[in-house]
Amino acid sequence: MLRRVFKPSQSSSNARPWPVLVVDDEPDVHAMTKVLLRDLRFKDRPFEVVSALSAAEARRILAERDDIPVVLLDVVMETPDAGLELVRYIREDLGNGRIAIVLRTGQPGEAPESEIMLAYDINDYRAKTELTAQKLFTALVGGLRSWTNLTTIEAMNISLEQRVEERTSQLDRARRFAENLVDMLPHPVWYKDGDGRLQMYNRAFRDMFGLPPGGSTMPPQLAALDRDSDAVVHGDGDLAFEATVDLTSGQRTIMISKGRLIEEAAGQPGTIGLITDITERKRMEHQLRKLATIDDLTGTLNRRAFFSAAELEIERAARYGGLVSVVMFDIDHFKQVNDRHGHAVGDQALRSAAAALRANLREIDILGRLGGEEFAALLPETGLDGAVEVAERLRAAVASIAFVVDGGGDSLRLTGSLGVAERRPDELTVDPVLARADAALYRSKETGRNRVSA
Repeated sequence: MLRRVFKPSQSSSNARPWPVLVVDDEPDVHAMTKVLLRDLRFKDRPFEVVSALSAAEARRILAERDDIPVVLLDVVMETPDAGLELVRYIREDLGNGRIAIVLRTGQPGEAPESEIMLAYDINDYRAKTELTAQKLFTALVGGLRSWTNLTTIEAMNISLEQRVEERTSQLDRARRFAENLVDMLPHPVWYKDGDGRLQMYNRAFRDMFGLPPGGSTMPPQLAALDRDSDAVVHGDGDLAFEATVDLTSGQRTIMISKGRLIEEAAGQPGTIGLITDITERKRMEHQLRKLATIDDLTGTLNRRAFFSAAELEIERAARYGGLVSVVMFDIDHFKQVNDRHGHAVGDQALRSAAAALRANLREIDILGRLGGEEFAALLPETGLDGAVEVAERLRAAVASIAFVVDGGGDSLRLTGSLGVAERRPDELTVDPVLARADAALYRSKETGRNRVSA
């Protein structure tokens, strides 16, 4: 689990940050990455996000700066292989072998991991949906260590004596700082002796649980968690786990890190614990997952997320013999809506249609926007006849939509064409089912629109 590592050292308020180049054409990814890295430290230094919204912009930045140790790089940007071409530019044109490249993609199927790792000199490969704050921190630390080691080897031949002096000075400052470290830490810390007696806790611990100075009783919100984890710590060593506690400020999600503290005197080692409040980080992780899976215009699943969920449902149906049907939906004459009324009205039409579809589906049904004005709904435990009934209900719901456009009295009415198909026993993926539903949809278009075909 992600844990913060605290070392005795001088205050990091003036420490030069680690520049992390984020190359992605989605501004929200940059914003979320900045928030997730805001409170993290590595070697007592914070992180600084250097943003590039395209591979071309990243090239300009890398040509001007040589102090960037890690690049978080999207694959598909202005071109389908813009990210991969940037990797080649860094390694071959710039001749930079030190910088760590973490490839991130929202479309892993278009850039298979095994092929990319073999063909390109990258350090890590991650799908955007799996890159939580914990894994992002792990990837960055790995890249920074690699970059630092390579930089150190190069610099040792230039100024070995200077680095030794700097390290000695850091150790001297660390020893001086250690006298006041515990009480100045912003994170709650406590210490129990070998007999399990609470001997010390810092100011942040007192503030979190509302304790008086010098107390010897573990707060009730933490007592059971601390007691149950002691056996693991004394048996296996260090331990880190997440928990939820109720405080006067509300419910918080925390990470508890514990370890043994072996003293010079013989006897049972004591334990030291540290708490990190990760409530905000968890919220941001949820937001990142939402950005990676939800279509921001309609609120439905995006194409990649729909296919992932649909494949799981098809696999389940194939294993247990359940029924599954697919409904394809397309707004009729949508191009004319955009051309005549503008994209703002077109967006409103998409949102209205998506809301009507969602309102007439069950919670277990899977609705996604495949692109443009095309949607798909996967209906578990539903045969063809039932799916046709659902599709007819969806058609009627969309046909009832009407809203005023152009600031006048004219109203715009929507209709949609639908195609329905049921999974056959020999079909093990969603693709053939979608293909037949799509063919049925086009029959609806060809026979007059605003109808259901199966």
